[in-house]
Amino acid sequence: MSSAGQVTLEPATALGNAPSAADDAIAAARRERLVIFILWALLLAESLFFAFVQPVWSRVDEAQHFHYVQYLVENRSLPVEGQTFISPEVVAISRQKNQWGWRPAGALSTPVYLDPGSWNTVPPDLTGEDREKWVRRNLWYFNYEAMQPPLYYAVNTPVYAALPDDPLTRLYGMRVLAALIASSMVPLTWLMAREVFPDSRLVVYGAPVVAVLTQGYALNMSQMSNDVLTVPLAAAAILMMLRVVSRGLKWKSSLLIGALIAGSLLAKMTTVFLLPLAALAPAMLVAYRREKPLQVLKHCGIIFGLVAALMSPWVIHNIAVYGDATGASAARPLMSSFFWSPVIDSNTLRLYEILPTYWFGEPVFPFPFWTWSWVAVGSAIVLAVLGVAFYFMGLDGRHVARTQMKVLFMVFVFVIGVTVNLLIPFASGIGGVPGRYLYPLIPVIAFLIVFGVDRLFRRERARFVAELMLAWMIFFEALNILGYVKAL
Repeated sequence: MSSAGQVTLEPATALGNAPSAADDAIAAARRERLVIFILWALLLAESLFFAFVQPVWSRVDEAQHFHYVQYLVENRSLPVEGQTFISPEVVAISRQKNQWGWRPAGALSTPVYLDPGSWNTVPPDLTGEDREKWVRRNLWYFNYEAMQPPLYYAVNTPVYAALPDDPLTRLYGMRVLAALIASSMVPLTWLMAREVFPDSRLVVYGAPVVAVLTQGYALNMSQMSNDVLTVPLAAAAILMMLRVVSRGLKWKSSLLIGALIAGSLLAKMTTVFLLPLAALAPAMLVAYRREKPLQVLKHCGIIFGLVAALMSPWVIHNIAVYGDATGASAARPLMSSFFWSPVIDSNTLRLYEILPTYWFGEPVFPFPFWTWSWVAVGSAIVLAVLGVAFYFMGLDGRHVARTQMKVLFMVFVFVIGVTVNLLIPFASGIGGVPGRYLYPLIPVIAFLIVFGVDRLFRRERARFVAELMLAWMIFFEALNILGYVKAL
């Protein structure tokens, strides 16, 4: 206290009362985590909603996926493509729900032979059109998913075994597990966006919002499907590769990338596009002169060696049972009767379905207001393409050199992921590329959309455009849910 009776604050006290930059950073980080938690809870809630309201079976091979788990638990061995039939319990639910294959009874084939004692494998003397007719009539009682890798089904066996001996109870229990796994896409998308472009709140918050608004993801990933497990594993592998591009090579990262790639392939082989990406990420470090070629080769050896080691038991099993590494030779005679090879007819790729089924799920166009939602989706895609192009051309006026390599990697991931999935039917001989095959790319696509909008407009305008599209999507996706429930 001064002689005049006035109180004077010591400098340390005055500084202590003012918020520091560190306090602001901590508060901002807490707000960010809270927003991401809310978005995660929204995706989980939507996924759980669809898990309980969508039809049984889901019409996207759910009966066969369920039976695969049942077969593992009861027989402690893998089913065999072309030889293993579905169980009486699956048939009982199919009769109760009038659901056979992808559509109700009679839409694809008439289930005449309900007695398992009368079921036969494909007669060897049938050829050409007669074989196709036989398969179309009888495919419904085969477990045509038997050639799938076993990891997703092995993960579900404890849930199946722990629940009461009721098929529907077990089905819904495994759907709940699917919804929980699927909800991991929100934190994965957030982490990827922060890794590439942490300086923009629109990008960091907007990318997870786009993931939540991909309505078909919540629908299709809340049912029994091996996509449920392979999608987050593949997305996590992409995240780790992005961190290699961003932060450089580390032995632990390479081991984790190899394990994640192997895990995703052991859940579903459609994630084979991760293999060229695993070589691309370290190669970019050489191209940008951040790592030496020999060091990159060592890390690639670790990644691919670990993938080969972890996958070898399943590959050996397939060679022993089917005579090939993936079982495609056994699946082709069954599935090609419905989905011809694109070598025979390129229309079987159904390219016109990829984007709609990516955003709104399967069966094709399940939501009544999807065309209205598509107005915002299509506009966002166009703006994103322009914005990303402007960024690389340096026309946005705010080009940041240190970010370029990471954004370029994201573009490569998108291009390679889509291209490889389009090529898979030519190799397998089974046509069709549904949008859900691209769900591992959700964090990449979500980032590129929001990043493109952010780069195309000045910050205030970018936020306005994003908020306008967000309001549009929320309104019509809410109507989609109401219409979907009404149609059940």
